[in-house]
Amino acid sequence: MTKHNPENERIKRQYFAYLKEAKRHSEPTVDAAAKAPSRFEEYTRHKEFEAFRLEQAAAFKRHLAERTGKRVGGPGRS
Repeated sequence: MTKHNPENERIKRQYFAYLKEAKRHSEPTVDAAAKAPSRFEEYTRHKEFEAFRLEQAAAFKRHLAERTGKRVGGPGRS
């Protein structure tokens, strides 16, 4: 299966440039912000952002809440 979606990559690159240039966020902040869409893409198996549905977001949120944290060992901390 594809490891990335070219259209999503373009959208993310534009968003990260916006955070850095318009919002004046630091590089570590932009890097941290990059984790969320990457995790969501992994969850949706790299479906196009254009195909986004509210149900996907709710299911992803439940998925994150059910995960066991690596550091703490409790739910939701990963």
